[in-house]
Amino acid sequence: MLAKTHPPKIRVLIIDDSRLIRIAASRMFGDSFDVLLAVDGSDGWDIIQKDKDIQIVFTDLVMPEMDGFELLEKIRTCKDEAINSIPVIVATGADNTEVAKQKAFALGATDFITKPFDATDIKTRARSYAQFRQANMVLKEQTTIDSMTGLLNAKGFHRQLDKEMAFINRHKSSITVMSVEIDSFKDLFIRIGRAGAEAIIKKVGDVLAETVRREDTVARTSVAGFAISMPLARGENALELANRMCQTVESFRAKLDGKKITITVSIGVCAVEPSSTGDVDIVLDVADTALTRAASLGRSQLYQMTLQDYHREQALLRRKTLSIDSLLERIKSGEQNNVVPYLDTALERLAPLLVLLSNEQKQRVITYR
Repeated sequence: MLAKTHPPKIRVLIIDDSRLIRIAASRMFGDSFDVLLAVDGSDGWDIIQKDKDIQIVFTDLVMPEMDGFELLEKIRTCKDEAINSIPVIVATGADNTEVAKQKAFALGATDFITKPFDATDIKTRARSYAQFRQANMVLKEQTTIDSMTGLLNAKGFHRQLDKEMAFINRHKSSITVMSVEIDSFKDLFIRIGRAGAEAIIKKVGDVLAETVRREDTVARTSVAGFAISMPLARGENALELANRMCQTVESFRAKLDGKKITITVSIGVCAVEPSSTGDVDIVLDVADTALTRAASLGRSQLYQMTLQDYHREQALLRRKTLSIDSLLERIKSGEQNNVVPYLDTALERLAPLLVLLSNEQKQRVITYR
């Protein structure tokens, strides 16, 4: 007779600086939930980043190190969708509850309850939100469209770019790929809340889609990030287009409490010339590297890298960090194939020593097994 299988327990993270509350919460959820405990927002954030199996978070608001509002902001602006989609229930006894509730919901709280808690109600909410999230994640796995903007999502973009790169490599043609991100999005999120931030994301998505050519592809690939592929486009033409995107976004007339909010994007450009070849992951890595450099220059900035630029930098980096001892360790571990790409650089570094060898020593090197 087959043993009965039980569904996995719902994994719940309880964040509260009160030891008594943590103990009470553990008892409240009992053996039917898998309960993790954190002493404050900072501790909770560390756990959330390390444990991707957490299905729901209960957090207090008033805590040392990092309070509940700061934790909400970190979760909702995280680039990892497995984190930014976690249901977060604020469970607090904070003073001025109505003001706290409005701020919590503005920052993306899923629900808000006040102490003392009803055990049955708490467990019912936990199950409902966890089940809804699971169903939503399954649905997202099956789709290639971003529900907020109507653009492709990261999965859809990767699939499309893979087809375009195959064409480009086969026909020795050019392509330009851009990585776009709303500048200082976390600060913007805190100032205008979740609803306002989502409105900005939609607006930026519209601008990008309206600016590109018909044959280009635009996708929303992270919370405040977008990607664009432009088959057959040359780098210099793409830079003009990227500059126009920056100017259009910067001309937005968004206001908060009567004051203008500055909204800008930074853009990293990867130019793949006809003589270059590369796969999707390398091209996206180059575009992201260029974006990081653009953002380091300030707001509304552009930075372009070619595949040749990227490969030269990687070669220099390998040369600087190359350790002969580390190569020998790889050989001892049976990883000879991982050593081959570094042989030319290793020989170049050893050349001054090889020149000093006597004929007898050179013969010993040649006959070494």
